Amino acid sequence: MGNVLDHSLFMQDSKKFMGLSHAVMQFNCLYNGSNIIQDDIFSILVNYARQNQKVLDIFRFPTKDDDFCALTCVQKGRIFVYINSWIPLSNQIFAAAHELYHIWCFIEEKDGSILKKGSFLSAAAMDEEVTSREDKEANAFAGLLLVPANALHEQMQIYGIPRDDQSLEDIIRLMAIFSVPYKAILLRLYEEKYMNVDSVRKFLAVEKDMLKKEIGYMLDADRWQRRTPEILQMGSLKQLIENNIEFGLLTDSRAKDDNEIFRHILQRYGRDRG
Repeated sequence: MGNVLDHSLFMQDSKKFMGLSHAVMQFNCLYNGSNIIQDDIFSILVNYARQNQKVLDIFRFPTKDDDFCALTCVQKGRIFVYINSWIPLSNQIFAAAHELYHIWCFIEEKDGSILKKGSFLSAAAMDEEVTSREDKEANAFAGLLLVPANALHEQMQIYGIPRDDQSLEDIIRLMAIFSVPYKAILLRLYEEKYMNVDSVRKFLAVEKDMLKKEIGYMLDADRWQRRTPEILQMGSLKQLIENNIEFGLLTDSRAKDDNEIFRHILQRYGRDRG
């Protein structure tokens, strides 16, 4: 299953990793508190932008391409985020947290270049094949945000997961608790010194079919690995159309055309909401 360690920010730049760790702690204090985030990440994205006087639209609909995870761009000061609802839900959550890093850099004026030209997240960039510096940092940010050190320690105590020599069942339990992909939880355990290199490599050597089978035995873990093509979230598109009609900003023919286009979009992705 590859090696998630070698290309991680933790291994390549420990100083930058520690800086991100402190930044994530501050971010959590301001925008999340002590909650385990899971799929609240989508609300946190919107709230973070709103609290910083930015408009952010989230689009989630299925594109049947496992390599296409997310896309973020800025147009006329408005932030647009697309998350592919075809990929497993835990991957969607991690992708949203990854994109949040680019948005955070843009809003905090640390580096807005990524969003100005558009951020495309592939499955490879979310995995061990990541090559760009920005994506390494975004992956580290996502892992730290979704699996905070204090929460990881607390949950391991609550569920009786040992500080070392964890079983595959323990790893899957932690995946379920934090709703993150397999490699993400392995990396966080390594970063927090609950796992050594040999243990990480042992778990990375587990065959995908075996992992899928073991996850299937644990229902609360399996639900985070399911695809969700039924999710169709079109940002504020419908609201904008209705507001334009309500305030008389569109002719009757244009309003009808806009509603028809919106209906066709929903039909294309499997749901006609009228």
